Amino acid sequence: MPAPPPTRVALDHLDRLEEHAAVLLLVAMSALVAFQVAARFLFSVGFSWMEELARLAFVWVVFLGAVVGMRRCLHIRVEAGISTLPHALRPWVVAAGDVVTLLFCAAMTWHGLELVQSTLRFSFNLPATGLSMFWAYLIMPVSFGLQVVRLAVTIATGRREPRNV
Repeated sequence: MPAPPPTRVALDHLDRLEEHAAVLLLVAMSALVAFQVAARFLFSVGFSWMEELARLAFVWVVFLGAVVGMRRCLHIRVEAGISTLPHALRPWVVAAGDVVTLLFCAAMTWHGLELVQSTLRFSFNLPATGLSMFWAYLIMPVSFGLQVVRLAVTIATGRREPRNV
């Protein structure tokens, strides 16, 4: 059996990295929330830094989930409108939608990078932990940049059916 092309190997590694990071953050967020709830109800004590970290992990999980959704072609698409079009026109409308989505994700990547850079120029920190907002905003260019990659692969391969892998 021939070896897979290097781009496929790189995408497979990226698949695992995205999903492992999302799962790790989800576990961390769940542990923080569970500990916070237990501390409040059992000991009448709360830790604002735990809530802040859990919220930050939640935002990262959501945006990493969007990347996984893009890779698996599970993002919302208005199929009802597409199904009313003539069969010959449907692929063109789907392709145009993919291009518009790609441009949107590229613009969000660009503006996300600008936002992240602004946190390096101006000191803006989370109140409880003192962490720089750099870490909160970094997910924007990371998520949308990865979505650009995923959508470009989808457009290049022409595979648009929802898939589990």
